Amino acid sequence: MKNILKCVIIDDEQHAIDLLTDYISELPSLSLYKTYTNPIFALDDIKADDDLDIIWLDIDMPGISGLELAKSLRHKTKKLIFTTAHTQYAVEAFEVKADNYLLKPIKLSRFVSLVSELTETLSQPEVAKSNFFFIKGDEKGKLIRLDMDSIIMIEGLKNYIVIYTKTERFTTYLTMLEAEMALLNDGKFMRIHKSFIVNSEEIKKVNGSTVYLTNDIEIMLGTSYKERFYDYLNDNTIKTGRR
Repeated sequence: MKNILKCVIIDDEQHAIDLLTDYISELPSLSLYKTYTNPIFALDDIKADDDLDIIWLDIDMPGISGLELAKSLRHKTKKLIFTTAHTQYAVEAFEVKADNYLLKPIKLSRFVSLVSELTETLSQPEVAKSNFFFIKGDEKGKLIRLDMDSIIMIEGLKNYIVIYTKTERFTTYLTMLEAEMALLNDGKFMRIHKSFIVNSEEIKKVNGSTVYLTNDIEIMLGTSYKERFYDYLNDNTIKTGRR
């Protein structure tokens, strides 16, 4: 007997919740646990021990966006799926480790197809993730293995990237988005500028909008990446309780 997947819907529009509720009721593999029209209430109410399988999360909501909400909810569910009417959020969805997104208006056929994929994935035993990957070298047929722990930063230059390790640097024909996706499962990498991805464990210091890395390279924070980066700093800064 297949496990029934426990779902939560968060969307400030009731008609959007009603639609997903109808879709979930059509599939015996899904069970609706709770719905929320208030994202702040959802943030306070959802607990890690609720043992959720899927959160269906709208992006454009008042008070707090789905992208911000996802940062606090991602560890409380096995799968997180964004529902949005805007295609421009696709990259941001991957940055907060969403598993997929559905474009509104959501079609039943697309919903069923995605649920089928999720059901298959969740039914499989977890496999340890590799801590390395291969890139194509400068000679035909040449592949170079890179350990993720050795990477300090990645720089994007038009149609290729430069990967800086602790001892060498490698140029390969990849886009920055492709590099981001390769590093997605390793939580220590973050994009801090449209042209730079850094290993957070290699940050030596931060002075205002300048990030200093262990290889003595200085990177200016990109405007659209500042908020996420400062959230990371805040979460990892020891604070005094003294006044």
